[in-house]
Amino acid sequence: MGMSTSSQDPNGYYQALGLTPEAGPDAIKVAYRARVKAVHPDRNAASDASDEFHRVVEAYAVLRDVVRRAEYDATGAAGSDDDSGAPASPFLCSRCGQVTAQPRYLVLRRVKSFLVWARISRVEGIFCRDCADRAAVQASTATWAWGWWSVPGLLLTPWVLIVNLLGGSMPRHVNARVLIRQARAFLNRGELDLAYAVARQAEGFARVHGHRRQIAEILKITEGLGRRLKDRWRPWAGKAFIPQLLPLVALPLTIAVFLAVLTKPWDGTIGATAGIVVEPPAAGDVRHVAIDALKLRQAPVDGAPVLTLLDRFTTVTTVAATDDPEWAQVRTSSGVTGFVPVRSLYGGSAEALRHDWCAEHRGVAPAAGEVLLRRASGDHQLLIHNEGRTDAVVKLKTVAGFTVMAYYIPATYHLAVGGIPEGGYRIEFATGTHYSRGCGLFIDDMKTAQLPFTLTLRHLSMLKVSTLPTLPEVSLVAPPKDPRQPLPMPREQFLVDD
Repeated sequence: MGMSTSSQDPNGYYQALGLTPEAGPDAIKVAYRARVKAVHPDRNAASDASDEFHRVVEAYAVLRDVVRRAEYDATGAAGSDDDSGAPASPFLCSRCGQVTAQPRYLVLRRVKSFLVWARISRVEGIFCRDCADRAAVQASTATWAWGWWSVPGLLLTPWVLIVNLLGGSMPRHVNARVLIRQARAFLNRGELDLAYAVARQAEGFARVHGHRRQIAEILKITEGLGRRLKDRWRPWAGKAFIPQLLPLVALPLTIAVFLAVLTKPWDGTIGATAGIVVEPPAAGDVRHVAIDALKLRQAPVDGAPVLTLLDRFTTVTTVAATDDPEWAQVRTSSGVTGFVPVRSLYGGSAEALRHDWCAEHRGVAPAAGEVLLRRASGDHQLLIHNEGRTDAVVKLKTVAGFTVMAYYIPATYHLAVGGIPEGGYRIEFATGTHYSRGCGLFIDDMKTAQLPFTLTLRHLSMLKVSTLPTLPEVSLVAPPKDPRQPLPMPREQFLVDD
């Protein structure tokens, strides 16, 4: 409770329990249980054990009662159980030790997490409003720092922060007793206006007949001699309301921003299912082809001549809206203009759409040395070294860019591949993780490069062969000082196969 006292334990109640006047309610309870066992006459054979036992019980009866303890700390008198008397002086704030006309018994809470469980502790006492604000901020700050680090803490922390924001808990029965005793103290000192004002505040807490009768007696004596005080205990009237509210408001906004960054809703696709009306794109909008071999037509009619076929994820730009909302006029990156159905176009980021689609159509992981693409056959072989830490797809392309063969070479593998026809080839490769058969690319960490030389395979006549021919070799990872370092290349160039 942290009382600041003027009496300094005149009756020795704190001393009987082995405590100081700053002890909290939990400490008082623990000390009483330990002390009463030690001095109980059935366990203690000392001659003064019985007197010490009764003294401990008397001390606990006073100190466990909020109102009687507050009166004892302020006046040195223990008060009575029925609150029938008048204290010699008003109660003091348990923090600053000053007399206040609007005291409240307040319970604030703190949460501290321990990874798998959480503990709620109480901060309680009779406060003036300023000290209550400071105590609420301290309790909420400690909860913000230590309350979130367990599953129970995630549930308890928001509740405790909101309760502290709204002023904590004010038990009605205790606050009615505090205010009635405070009003009687002011009445005893002749301060009738304050006695009247405090009695009026007590009316808001009184629920039992005895309290209402005591309040009526005070109001009868002070009738016409005082006025109501402005209520300082409304939650939003204190200095601590805004400092506690701002972090609570910022928390859901921060979570919303985090989830938005995580999910990237702006990269979402424009769905196209039966019965859903799809808004046609406006002129200048960038869209992406959602299906394979989309037909770019000369007119917005299904039977119109086809200008070209567009691959999935091809980027197009809307030229103009059409009279039919089911069609859009678009222009490809090569400058071809035509018409396509609106439902065959994605909106958003092409990369995000490509990643999601490729992940969904990943298929079975390729085997080591598997031929992913073959457009011609031959008798030549090639030894490929992949000393990198990621898998690779190696393509043999003609000088014109036509892909003849494509092989899957796992990380750290050295594989001989065959079935290659004679000719000159440039060697392009991609490395990464999680290969997708549906897209022919790696879903994650994909990098593309080209070896800085051309491989020529041709048959030698038997007359020119004096020794057995050597199997040609290529390495995807060149030594640091080797001049034949792979050259980075655009990913789209690697994906183009003809």
